[in-house]
Amino acid sequence: MTDSNKYIELEPDEIELGQDDEFYWRQCHPIFLDGGVPSVQLFCESTRDNGKISGARSLKVSAQLAYEERLQRGGQTAGTWAVTVAEITTAGTRAVDDSATDDALPTGHTYVDYRHLDTKPSLRAVRSMLHQAAVTRPRQWPPLE
Repeated sequence: MTDSNKYIELEPDEIELGQDDEFYWRQCHPIFLDGGVPSVQLFCESTRDNGKISGARSLKVSAQLAYEERLQRGGQTAGTWAVTVAEITTAGTRAVDDSATDDALPTGHTYVDYRHLDTKPSLRAVRSMLHQAAVTRPRQWPPLE
């Protein structure tokens, strides 16, 4: 993996999350569920992500509100899963709050930064570590029945 001193510089209104126990909420598209458990696709990027994997931060929005906002904006979600800032750091990347950069972004919009990962193996390793961390805890919203 590329080390942290090679991160792309943050924009003026972006803030790197630093509280290790804060959660990063990630919505799971229904097609990424396998027996009710998200596949590693939960942390895969799409072409429009540009290396910034969208989610939200728990200090600004609840798992429920993040879920509801996704639906209100016309997106699909099978639920909200979580990883901590410490787990993101351990995986070899960072979480960045960019919610102040655009009023159109969802509440507490935060991204996991993949832009510094310059090889496919390093990218796969980060995705795998984040996926493992997320599926070690139950879905955060809606509650499991």
